[in-house]
Amino acid sequence: MKTTILFLLLILATAVHAVPNGYAIMRVFDCNRAVGLGGGYVNSRIIIVYEDGKVEEVELLPFSEKNVIENMRTIVKTLNKISAQGYLLISQSTSGEQGSLVTDYTFHK
Repeated sequence: MKTTILFLLLILATAVHAVPNGYAIMRVFDCNRAVGLGGGYVNSRIIIVYEDGKVEEVELLPFSEKNVIENMRTIVKTLNKISAQGYLLISQSTSGEQGSLVTDYTFHK
């Protein structure tokens, strides 16, 4: 019995270490005009940085009433894609005002 329990614990420990841990951050610029970011400007888009340093960008339509639903569909699609990769959303924050929103999503794998 002790051997079986030790064997199961060994398998569980191996499985836990086999899953890489790390963070990913997704920043959503939902803007009706370019937003200043350091020395340049960023149009409406999603930027994702993964734990390995890989960067992915997804274009969004400019902020307007007619584009709200399509941009929300794109954001949800991107959130679901990140979730399917084994990430769990651990925090979200938004700054700005309507027409110039910047939202950060932090994920842990």
